[in-house]
Amino acid sequence: MNYFELYPGDYLRDTSRLSLTEHGAYLRLMLAYYAEETPLPEAFSELFVIAGATTSSDKAAVKKVADRYFPVSEDGLRHNGRADEEIAKAQARIAGGKERNDAKKGTEAERQARTRARRTKMFEDLRAKGIVPDGMASMSELRALHVTHVTGSDYATNSALSRVTVRDMSRGTDGVTEGVTGGVNTGNQTPDPTSTPDTSLHAQGSLGGMTEAGRACVLMRQAGCHTTNPSHPDLVAAIAEGVTPETLRDTVTEGLSKPSPPGKPFAWAIQTARSRHAAGATPMNTTTTTGGPNGTPQLGSADHVAEYQRLHEKRAASDGLGQPVGDVIDADFEVIH
Repeated sequence: MNYFELYPGDYLRDTSRLSLTEHGAYLRLMLAYYAEETPLPEAFSELFVIAGATTSSDKAAVKKVADRYFPVSEDGLRHNGRADEEIAKAQARIAGGKERNDAKKGTEAERQARTRARRTKMFEDLRAKGIVPDGMASMSELRALHVTHVTGSDYATNSALSRVTVRDMSRGTDGVTEGVTGGVNTGNQTPDPTSTPDTSLHAQGSLGGMTEAGRACVLMRQAGCHTTNPSHPDLVAAIAEGVTPETLRDTVTEGLSKPSPPGKPFAWAIQTARSRHAAGATPMNTTTTTGGPNGTPQLGSADHVAEYQRLHEKRAASDGLGQPVGDVIDADFEVIH
């Protein structure tokens, strides 16, 4: 034991007739008793070593204290009744604390495993809908996405997740662990490039039941932006400001068609589309003219992107020399703002 409880009232009552030297001998023997959690040896020679008794008066004090407070029991060792009780209580307390700690650790490990299984289930359900959440999304954020794009209600999501168990996770049943990089650890997961969400319905133009943010993400992914997040605050703000999913799709296409495309097309497209919308620009799919009947045609954003792609492909076909080939229009196209 690293410590023991000392009751001053009890101690002074029981040792009122001891001298100063005898008090020292008693405490030295008692400290050894608690430290080793075992009774003291019977031989006085060993007690002298334990108490550090070197003089005749020290040894006499040890003998008096040992005979009075540490009598020899049937097992041949010197016991102290109060010390034995305190040691037994301490050992029981330590054992109980260890059991509680072990139980707490087991419960916490099970809770974490269950949480990982439920995160994985939500990731898989959302991926099947063409939604790729941020790997660091919180459970509350994932639940919100799951309600919005999968079940349509908090009750249905909670019911579905309550059926997910650690056993399901370990066996990979119900699609819990399939198609997720790094097993069930979704804390920092990234989309598995070998597992592509089923977007066949989206490809046929059926986007019913989705939020505008979710629809924007699907359209942007179809345009080549493979990293999207329907819960991204900037995207949500853009939709609220009136930027349409089609505008975001066209803007992503424009960015990806540049000779040096943006490193983060998702964020670039949102920022660009919001800036244009705030300035009063609206994407146009038809050509317009400025300056009257004899004015110069200008292209809207969608036509601009298509024409820019055609120009870029023809220039690439001419070994990248930048020389026009055939009917390539050697001019810069401006987007109407």
